[in-house]
Amino acid sequence: MMPRVRPYADGDWEAVLKLCLLAFTPGCESLERLVGTDLDWRTSCQRYLWCLTRSAEERRVVVAEVQGSVVGFVHYEVDHETRSGRIGVSAVHPARQGKGIAALMYDHVLDAMRSQGLRYATADTGGDPSHLPARRAYENAGFVAVPMVHYFVKLGGPRAGVPRRGSGRKKRGAVAVRRRTRSRNDR
Repeated sequence: MMPRVRPYADGDWEAVLKLCLLAFTPGCESLERLVGTDLDWRTSCQRYLWCLTRSAEERRVVVAEVQGSVVGFVHYEVDHETRSGRIGVSAVHPARQGKGIAALMYDHVLDAMRSQGLRYATADTGGDPSHLPARRAYENAGFVAVPMVHYFVKLGGPRAGVPRRGSGRKKRGAVAVRRRTRSRNDR
């Protein structure tokens, strides 16, 4: 049975929270192992979802449901000034991933953005193996991956797995700037 995409309703809170925590566990636990610290992601996730569903942002949360059960949700943002949109937090129940639910929700959201005259949309996800389903879903919806590096540093204690470097950072940065300037002037 194909899911129905509809606006979030107050009665969806428990289902959306449970779904979010279930779907995010592999990625967040992977990140915690990678950085070597407890990120308290469950509490952060609950607070963030609470804010989204108790504010004007509530209008931009949609759920996918099958036979009355929430099987996915997505939040999106709209910036009318830049005429751009952004897919925010989203999840599909792990048992239902790979069945087109994310694509259905993303198509719904992208159509809503188009109808508001937006020019483009962005979405972010992790690059680790646990986020492969999310990357596939975005690519299936037409998104193109743009390589980026997101840095993380553990505060309060030794750095997790990162060797300490000397004080030559500024010097290397200055050299890089001079090289860029020279190459621009050479053109």
